[in-house]
Amino acid sequence: MTSPHATIIGAGIVGISTAAFLQRAGFAVTVIDRVPPGEGCSFGNAGGIAFAEVVPTVHPRILLKIPGWLMDPLGPLTIRWSYLPKALPWFLAAGRNAMPDRVKAITAARASLGLRVVADFETLLKSANAHDLMVYQDTLRLFDNEKQFAAEAGERAIKKLYGYDTKRLSAGEVREIEPAVSPGVHCGAFHGGWYFVSDPERVVKSIAADVTRNGGTILADDVSEIVTADGRATQLRLKSGALHSLDRLVVCAGAYSHLLARRLGDRVLLEAERGYHMVLPNSGVSLSRSITYARTPAAATPMKMGLRLAGSDEFAGLDAEPNYARADALWKNFKRILPGLREPDSATTRWMGRRPGTPDSLPVIGPSKYVSNVWYGFGHSHMGLTWGPTTGRLLGELMTGAKSNIDLSAFRVDRF
Repeated sequence: MTSPHATIIGAGIVGISTAAFLQRAGFAVTVIDRVPPGEGCSFGNAGGIAFAEVVPTVHPRILLKIPGWLMDPLGPLTIRWSYLPKALPWFLAAGRNAMPDRVKAITAARASLGLRVVADFETLLKSANAHDLMVYQDTLRLFDNEKQFAAEAGERAIKKLYGYDTKRLSAGEVREIEPAVSPGVHCGAFHGGWYFVSDPERVVKSIAADVTRNGGTILADDVSEIVTADGRATQLRLKSGALHSLDRLVVCAGAYSHLLARRLGDRVLLEAERGYHMVLPNSGVSLSRSITYARTPAAATPMKMGLRLAGSDEFAGLDAEPNYARADALWKNFKRILPGLREPDSATTRWMGRRPGTPDSLPVIGPSKYVSNVWYGFGHSHMGLTWGPTTGRLLGELMTGAKSNIDLSAFRVDRF
């Protein structure tokens, strides 16, 4: 009997994880992407496995901060004003999703995705002989003053409701754990469930290598057209000119996914939340874990290639040129709490990537509404690395008819 075949568009953490779990479910798989595995948005993230981050990105407290952030061109959130008319529907929808009843429902859905994050990661990393890439140290959050700490009481209470302990640390306890932190720090708190990986690119490449060892195919090409007939996707027309026949299709193309979904009749509000990073191989500081700073939405993570400072949200569309001053702004912010942080030098690298963000802080996971043999896995925003393996497992369950451990209705494609 011939095995079912799945074609996955996208070789980031979501697409490669989907391929790996579909193989485990008995599928033959082909992954197609114009860049090699792990070299798109999955390459440059902060490395966080942030399963405790159940509160959505946009919620009432953050909503109040957005106007001030937008006034600062190098602040944690910015929009290039020429792009505002195009992004306005997304922002209006984000505002509607920041209302208390929506935040409660979205939080429950995000929490359900976090239930098996670590187990799903371990399944794939152990199979790929790359389990050493996961660092089981909870991320530490740092605060300048008591007002900053008190402002996050609501989020900590919600985390506690879902079983995540956010233990407070005095300034002395913080420095005992991480001596590189400034003596002037007011206090700290564990996130309650936020591990990290020491090399996000290698995570994806290791799982991809395991997929190929198990008989999967990874094609370096771009999709020009999805050919449909009688309510099914039948072929992909590739940029190389080749035609690729389809049995089942999964779209995991990150910030470009809505463009493909639109061709199939599914309309999704998706924006490229452009994030930046700076990697300092000669940082001058030593950390045992990732740290975040209440002053700015970003993280500093010790990785194999150096200290990575990552964060920022820039709305400028898919094709605008990067503004690497935003990466430099990350250094200035973290210098406040890491006084030994050295100036960027010739070995320092900067990067920009396009996170696929939905206005309700939830990904799209599930079948197309209009095309019977197409499924989607995209829109993970800041949580792509965290939820990537779990998304792959859930898609495998959906495509084989297995019963899922969570209610997937919150992630359906037709909710926008």
